[in-house]
Amino acid sequence: MGNPAEERQVFDEFVKLLPDFAGAPVESRDSSKQEPADIECVLVDGRKVGVQLTSWIDGDQMSEGKRIENIEKSLLAALDPLPKNETEHLSMLWLYSKWRVKAADGQAFRAQFLQFIADLDKRWEREADLQSPQGFQVSDFSAYPILAKYLDAVEVQPQRPAVPATMTKGSTGWITIEPTGTQYSPDEMVDALCECAQAKINKYPAKPPGMDEFHLLLHYDKAFFYNSPAVTVFSGYDEAVRAASARIGTAVGMFDKIFVFIGVANGEKAFQMYP
Repeated sequence: MGNPAEERQVFDEFVKLLPDFAGAPVESRDSSKQEPADIECVLVDGRKVGVQLTSWIDGDQMSEGKRIENIEKSLLAALDPLPKNETEHLSMLWLYSKWRVKAADGQAFRAQFLQFIADLDKRWEREADLQSPQGFQVSDFSAYPILAKYLDAVEVQPQRPAVPATMTKGSTGWITIEPTGTQYSPDEMVDALCECAQAKINKYPAKPPGMDEFHLLLHYDKAFFYNSPAVTVFSGYDEAVRAASARIGTAVGMFDKIFVFIGVANGEKAFQMYP
């Protein structure tokens, strides 16, 4: 992590769930000056325990997630203020983007997008292909070069008087950003947990000086926003931790214990992964 205040906060939240994680309650704790421990604890029985913290996260997925997030922010900035739906035929639009809109192109992007909407609405009644109640996708932006530069497609849902939910005229919530991303399997988060643990196991050949025990704490927080889910309808965090534990086995290097802390708001959990 590298941020002592964040490390202490994560550790404190973990200890609330597992106060006797080292076999006795923690009497005091602070950031450690004994590398490679991040936290140094003194237990009520007098033992000193060092804890190394690391994120359970897939770095490649996180980079991709942030890239997609930046795309969405740039599109919303270019379209600000979001136009109200003043059309006669359009209900919802989903924008599928290629990459981040450059600030220098923002004004032109918005102008061409508004023109694209107006032109589509005018063409509606004279082009039968546009009148499907299931909607359609537009991917030809040859008449709008700035849109062609940044968009793969726009999916269009029409207004249908018989379906009140589609009658969104006057709304500003009729445009949704759907930046193109990569689909990941939940199994990849088990791989990421193993890789994060293994990296620390391989990195540290000895316990910190003066420590009776040295533990590893992997925490899951930022991954909730940027990685594929570790929880599905078929499995949860406990299954993911058990799968990673079975894969790593007893080859844990200098660590006496390995723990996993789920730092998701209103869903905090803690597991002992080894032994």
